[in-house]
Amino acid sequence: MITTKVIVLPTCSICRDDEDEELGYVATKCGHLFHAECMREWNRNERNRGGSPRCPYCNTHLHTNSDHYHGGDSNSLIRIHQLINQRVTIIEDGKPTPEEELKAARDNLNSIKVILNKETDKLRSAEAEKLKIEAENKTLKTTISKLNQEVKINKEKCDSRAADLRKEKQARQKDLAIHLGEKAAFQKQIVDAKHHYEKLRNERGQLSKDLVQRNIENTKLKGIMGNQTNLISNLQAQSMQLSRERDQLAEKLNAMRQPNHGQLFRGQALQSNQQQHHYPVQAMQANQHFYQAPPVDPSQAGQLIDVLQGLSGGFMKLEREYMGIKKLLEEKNEREGNGRGMEDMEKENRQIQGQAVIEAVQDRLLRTTQPPLFSSKSEIDSAKGKEHEIHELVQKIESWDSPSVSAAADQMIDPRLFG
Repeated sequence: MITTKVIVLPTCSICRDDEDEELGYVATKCGHLFHAECMREWNRNERNRGGSPRCPYCNTHLHTNSDHYHGGDSNSLIRIHQLINQRVTIIEDGKPTPEEELKAARDNLNSIKVILNKETDKLRSAEAEKLKIEAENKTLKTTISKLNQEVKINKEKCDSRAADLRKEKQARQKDLAIHLGEKAAFQKQIVDAKHHYEKLRNERGQLSKDLVQRNIENTKLKGIMGNQTNLISNLQAQSMQLSRERDQLAEKLNAMRQPNHGQLFRGQALQSNQQQHHYPVQAMQANQHFYQAPPVDPSQAGQLIDVLQGLSGGFMKLEREYMGIKKLLEEKNEREGNGRGMEDMEKENRQIQGQAVIEAVQDRLLRTTQPPLFSSKSEIDSAKGKEHEIHELVQKIESWDSPSVSAAADQMIDPRLFG
């Protein structure tokens, strides 16, 4: 006889349902049985309320390792056998139950759904991002078009500005070349000016030396002038002495002439000179025939000739010294460039020259006053030539413009020579 083992499963104290054959059962440590799903729901509610897992039947604390119970994962629950299609199947330890596999598949499906939802969300986000990017792209294209237009305008401006700058650069280069040329010219002028300055400084030093030398020479010339002035004074004194001696000799010479003829002719000449002339020089020209007197004693004539020749040599020496002094004065005036009037200098020179010439005329007149001791015709012609020279000298004296010279010369001539 076949025996059948029947296992009567207890009823769940949570749902009180024992008709579900495929529900798994678990037992707590305290010995109570519950559906696994009911126990999970119970634990979930307990957690939602903030409590810890407890036994629904005796309210004993249960300790689990996870938030969701997956059969055998709890330290407080014990998995028991279940019925499959009215048969009892013994599930080996460590293998999942069909419910667990179903749960795992459901969980996997839920995970896939979650993943799909996430991917859908990502896709939607991507679509939204795509639309946003497209809008931004459109905006950027518009902006780029505007920027390209601005770039084109700016490029044209830059090209125009570059052309202007090139032209300005060329103009500046030309100006720079001109300025460099001017700079070179200025530098050359500066160098030339420095050379000229050095030259002027050297010339100034040389002129200073020359000035010192000229001052020394001027001092010497002043000394010479003083000496010459003293010499002229001495010569004038000697000339006056010689004039007096000459007058005495002339008186002696006149005394030796024939008494009647000489005195008559001399009286007529003196009266004519007093009526027609005011100066002795003009009287000398009028009385030139007076000195052609008759012959005198030869011995006395020789003495007179010697005296007159000595006087003539003194006058010639005086004239040479005067010309030398005049030349020195002219050189001094040219060097110093003083403001002394040339007319005054010329008057003084003419006075001295007139004095010298008149003295020379007197000397020559005295020579012609000697008696005609000559018997030959040639000697008479020589005397006439001297008379002609006297005429020329007298005319030269009368042709001078300065009246002061003639007056001074007339005053220096002894009028007794004509009387």
